[in-house]
Amino acid sequence: MENAPFTVKSLLELPLFRNAKLFGGHEGLGNEIYYIDSMEMPDLTGWLRPNELILTTGYSFRHEPKMLGRLLDEMHKVGGSAVGIKSRRFFHEIPQEAIEKSNKYHIPLFDIPLEVPFMDMTRTILDQILQRQAYMLRELQEVNQQFTNLVLNRRTSELVVMIGQLLKCEVAVMNHELEMEGCTAHFHRADIAEQRSVRVGNRVFGYLAITRKLGEQDRYEQMCMEHAVTVMAVEFTIRQSQQLQREREQEAFLVELLSGTDHQEDFMRYRATRLGIPIGTSQYAMVIKGACQAADAEMKVSRQYQGLLREINQQGGFARRAIEMNGRILILCAAANKDRDSQLEQSKRFAHELIRKAGESDPDVTLSCGIGGIRERFAELSGSYREALKALAIGEHSWSAAGAAVTHYDDVMVEQLLLDVPGHPVLMGLAERLVVPLETYDKEYGTQLLQTLEVYLRTGGNTKRVAEELFIHRNSVLYRLERIREILQIDFNAPETRFRLDLAIRYWRMKTIEIPSIL
Repeated sequence: MENAPFTVKSLLELPLFRNAKLFGGHEGLGNEIYYIDSMEMPDLTGWLRPNELILTTGYSFRHEPKMLGRLLDEMHKVGGSAVGIKSRRFFHEIPQEAIEKSNKYHIPLFDIPLEVPFMDMTRTILDQILQRQAYMLRELQEVNQQFTNLVLNRRTSELVVMIGQLLKCEVAVMNHELEMEGCTAHFHRADIAEQRSVRVGNRVFGYLAITRKLGEQDRYEQMCMEHAVTVMAVEFTIRQSQQLQREREQEAFLVELLSGTDHQEDFMRYRATRLGIPIGTSQYAMVIKGACQAADAEMKVSRQYQGLLREINQQGGFARRAIEMNGRILILCAAANKDRDSQLEQSKRFAHELIRKAGESDPDVTLSCGIGGIRERFAELSGSYREALKALAIGEHSWSAAGAAVTHYDDVMVEQLLLDVPGHPVLMGLAERLVVPLETYDKEYGTQLLQTLEVYLRTGGNTKRVAEELFIHRNSVLYRLERIREILQIDFNAPETRFRLDLAIRYWRMKTIEIPSIL
């Protein structure tokens, strides 16, 4: 039958070899034959191949019969199939050593009938080999067609099962991070015997793992495995293309949503559901910006952004979707309820955790985050985004390290009010009276009186906390406060004075802030 392997046993059943005598290697009659070659020169190394049949007259062994044993040694090393020799032409008797090695290595050693020409033997054997190869190619063509159809019809699970049936083992497909994408019913990671990488160009997209080690004799299975790896590369390419298309649609939707839209609410929610955009009882926006002073700052920030996008967009307890735009990361978050306090706590916790992880991966990149207030309607989300941008800008200009990394809109409502009244004469007068003298003194003497006063007011006059935040001794804080009293001629104990100082400093801080545009 054309689908049966062409083995040594099949060879000896051919009419030309029916009178052949088998000297040894009976247990190797099942060896499959892929190649045929003749040998009449004494060179034994460097040209033998696995599953090869060697035919010889024995001419090169006539003066040194032990070389037949050495030939069997070399064939054993490469996995040869059998040796046929016209023993009655140059040999009177096959050496016992060769027969013993034939039995030991399971490489059949048989006598070729003297009257059979080499040309007839070679042609007959090649016909059998080519018939087998033609059948295998037809089978592989059919297998490849089935593989391709399953991939194009997005039936990956059926493809995995089919690969397992062809290879007679358990099979699994994994992505580039070795996460399981699909497997046969009884697959276990501990049983993996062989793993092939699925590549597109130089990039590894995933792996095909099997629980069976394929040997040289498993020629058909090896070719099936190669076809399977090829079609899995197509599968991963399709997935990547679909993912990129989906991400582009999500980005376009988020840009439209956060920049303001006049579409109906139901329509926007329908689009959000179709694109996998988070929907809750209410939503809000977050903005993250990175800064770096290293020589390769742009590359470091970009790498950090890519890590943040993967972290944010993965499935989690709270639905979020993030994109990168204009050097910032924009995040749409779905809130579980309408409570502002809960949203504030949840969003800050999430932002601080992101910044902590990012700092561990690359401490050269500094991240700051602005968070907007919650909105019940999608059409109002652009307002939350504007608030997040303002909170980010104000937080970046904070003179205090504490709390500047994450700024919620509710934390800076006074600053928001001051931003809306630039150049107000009363506020300008307060700043010139209470802020400018300290700023001038700091520039002239290299001190930090203005920053010390800002922290003192924010901490409620707690000099110990001021010292801890500014990393100075408490006595230094007291000395600085005394210098401030002398310069401004004020009494810190008066509530009205403290209020005016706080208002003047906040206003002065806002004068250099530029709120970025939405897009």
